Amino acid sequence: MRLKVKRHNPLKSRALIILGLVGLIVGGWSLFDYGRYQAGYSSLEADQERLALMVTIEDLQQDVSDLREEKARLQRAKQVEREASEVLDQRLKILQGEVLELKKELAFYRGIVSPRDASRGLRLQRFSIEPHSQRTYRYTVVLTQVLKNDRMAVGQVKLKIEGLMNGQPRTLNLDAISEKSVKELNYRFKYFQSLEGDLVLPKGFQPLRAMVQIQPGGRTNDMIEKTIDWPTEEQNNVG
Repeated sequence: MRLKVKRHNPLKSRALIILGLVGLIVGGWSLFDYGRYQAGYSSLEADQERLALMVTIEDLQQDVSDLREEKARLQRAKQVEREASEVLDQRLKILQGEVLELKKELAFYRGIVSPRDASRGLRLQRFSIEPHSQRTYRYTVVLTQVLKNDRMAVGQVKLKIEGLMNGQPRTLNLDAISEKSVKELNYRFKYFQSLEGDLVLPKGFQPLRAMVQIQPGGRTNDMIEKTIDWPTEEQNNVG
């Protein structure tokens, strides 16, 4: 009996194993892909759909970017519009104030040129007191007479403040509260004159009323007298 010796080649065995595994994988993938095909799945269509979705995503991202830029532009435009509106409002208030002042001046000069009561001659066109600073007030007395009257108006103006000093009635004359210690105001004009000054009220004094007296040329019978309530913030005008 003869024995036959076969030569063992481990590399060949490994190669066969690897080829077998590769065959199994390829066969399995083929069966899997065939099953998907039978089920209606197409790799080409899937790739095309994926590409279309990527294009859609890029388009949507571009739309989002455009919308953000549009939003920023609208916000800037709104800010500019708001600032322009504020500037116009301020300008409108200034113009309204100028118009009001012009109307007052127009009424003032109309009172000189063609007053309603031309027979009175000397007239108290305006008497006002307005807050200036802490316990300091600004007074204005405007006197006029008809333009047709060529004679010079001469006389004195007295100013008094009635109120309470520590709860007791008290009347303060101009010399007691005027910054320049003026006892009375002298006027001398042909058509109109404005007398102005500052009043400083003492501590503890609560003003209630202000009274002005215009005495033409020392003639007591022709004296003009006017009393107004003490102002808080708004200017009181008397014409």
